[in-house]
Amino acid sequence: MAKNVKKAAEVQSAAVVKNDVLTYEAIVDSFKTNVSKAKAPVDARIAAQVKLNGSVEGILYILVANGIAVVEPFDYRGADIEIDADADTFAAVLAGKKAISSAIVDGDVKMQGNAGKAIVLASVVF
Repeated sequence: MAKNVKKAAEVQSAAVVKNDVLTYEAIVDSFKTNVSKAKAPVDARIAAQVKLNGSVEGILYILVANGIAVVEPFDYRGADIEIDADADTFAAVLAGKKAISSAIVDGDVKMQGNAGKAIVLASVVF
């Protein structure tokens, strides 16, 4: 079973860039796949809004609560953390081709809001 999950994750990560065309839907699906494997602290409740820009634009959110993390393609007002990300860089992070810390240092991903929750979110999701 673990082999099938790993294979599905590899296929999904490859789907982020299909025929060299990055799509919002592919990023959301890849993010959902990555998050479905995440194990969040049971006492954590973190809501984050992600705004993609660049070659793909869109907004999505991630909610971590009760030890479960979910991603949905909706605008989430009042989030604990707001993430502004270059879509190509965010896709590379999701595919495991770039570390989230490098993306932040390079300025391609910007986070603002509750710093403690941002650290927990990054450790759980990325």
